[in-house]
Amino acid sequence: MNKLLLFVTLALMCFGCVAVYSASAPVALSKNLPAEYYLKAHLVKVLAAAVIIGVFYKIDYALWKVSARLVFGVGAILTLAAIVSGGAVKGASRWIFGIQPSEILKFGFIIWVCSKLSNAGDEIKSIKCTVIQPGVPMLISAILLALQPNFSMLIMFGSLLLVMLVIAGANYKYVGISLLACIPVGILVLLKKAHTSRRITGFLSGDGTKSDAMYQVDHALEALGNGGIFGTGVGLGEQKLGYLPEAYKDVVYAVIGEEFGFIGTFLVLVAFAILFSQGYNIARGATTRFGRYLAVALTTSIFMNFVIHICVCVRLIPPTGQPLPFISFGGTNLLMTAAFIGVLLNISRPTSGKSIREPYMSSPMTFETGRFMNFRTRRSSI
Repeated sequence: MNKLLLFVTLALMCFGCVAVYSASAPVALSKNLPAEYYLKAHLVKVLAAAVIIGVFYKIDYALWKVSARLVFGVGAILTLAAIVSGGAVKGASRWIFGIQPSEILKFGFIIWVCSKLSNAGDEIKSIKCTVIQPGVPMLISAILLALQPNFSMLIMFGSLLLVMLVIAGANYKYVGISLLACIPVGILVLLKKAHTSRRITGFLSGDGTKSDAMYQVDHALEALGNGGIFGTGVGLGEQKLGYLPEAYKDVVYAVIGEEFGFIGTFLVLVAFAILFSQGYNIARGATTRFGRYLAVALTTSIFMNFVIHICVCVRLIPPTGQPLPFISFGGTNLLMTAAFIGVLLNISRPTSGKSIREPYMSSPMTFETGRFMNFRTRRSSI
């Protein structure tokens, strides 16, 4: 398997324990809890994530192709249950039984769309394969995520679908028409909701004052500025002392910047760059179209979480609650991202996916056309 991907993932999770402890200790003490209270809870989930990586590594990824609708159905039912349960937190019904089911829904969405696209063959450019088949899970997901509401996740779903369609070589005309129809509707929905509208207008105003909508982001920028080149030192950051909300979750990158400085944040970026490059390398070497699409989609999903978190901390986009993969305080995202890594490691095994049969495709969009053309000839002769 790809040992470098595994090593970088484990290194990020270990570093995340340090970052979470430093960022969460003041919060725990302010609630009359032991300083290591959140660290202990995070460690349990980190250990569970390590086990999940091992379990998903052992599962042949061909199984996900045949169980795509089941996984998506479980995620959809749990997401709907979270909505109707009425347990809203900060105005959003995103959790049930202590989990965020939209993360499971995302995994089901990815494997369902990848399965449909890999089965399309030469019909990939038809309106059925480009719009209708992938549009069904997208529509269901959009309705559920809008009802929560969870618009940042909805944008991620749409972006993932676009990436998968491009990689599969879908009909760009139909993709473009669909985008032109959906983007205006999405903008209207975002502006209609009070909390999203407030965040967008606060982000665009840029008047230099710490408004309520931009309070967290403004203090995240202060934390990054305080860190300088080498940082204040582990545990010595000031913004986490009651100034930076959700310091160990939504803006943990800012805490890293304050305490580890530019050097620390740069090394974090390098580690993620290695992780993403290995994920896409696995896609290049996949022996099936489904494996290739799946590796690209899973890697891109982690990449989107990473980009959104960093961009929020440096005020490039309006604030939204997306964790930094493997580093933010653990939850469903940590466990599902670990599952993604396990699936990627399984795809990297040359013995996996042998039971998958796919229709011949004369001109697929590939990273390395020559290598995949040999694969197509071999498969089509079976």
